[in-house]
Amino acid sequence: MLYLLRFALIVFGFICAIFAASIFLNMLLIGSAEWIGGEGPFLYLTIPAFAAAIGYSVFVPAALIIIYAELPAWRDWLFYALGGAATAIVVIVWKWRPQTEDIRTFAAILATGVVGGFVYWVISGRNAGIARPISHP
Repeated sequence: MLYLLRFALIVFGFICAIFAASIFLNMLLIGSAEWIGGEGPFLYLTIPAFAAAIGYSVFVPAALIIIYAELPAWRDWLFYALGGAATAIVVIVWKWRPQTEDIRTFAAILATGVVGGFVYWVISGRNAGIARPISHP
């Protein structure tokens, strides 16, 4: 039962992380495009669509990092933030394959990965691994 609950918490943390990354990416788009006027509210409707695209793109590399963190029970926030950045780099190279040197887009995707990794740590990474029962002498 403990393994099932841990798996549910991992899935919930992943879903929260991709929605947080989607919200962050939308805020970057609103801020950079200055769509505060008439087109701004439409951009909030794209949060679920961005979350689906982000979740699809990062599932495999994020799952590998999550498994790598769960086995030795890594509970450091920096590991998850850097893992999110590494996942973003994998997605940039694998999915986007930049032909030009667009540093702003690269930085936005990298920051989105860091935000997603940090939110995953807040939800699920702080208590990574299965807790061992405390033995009393």
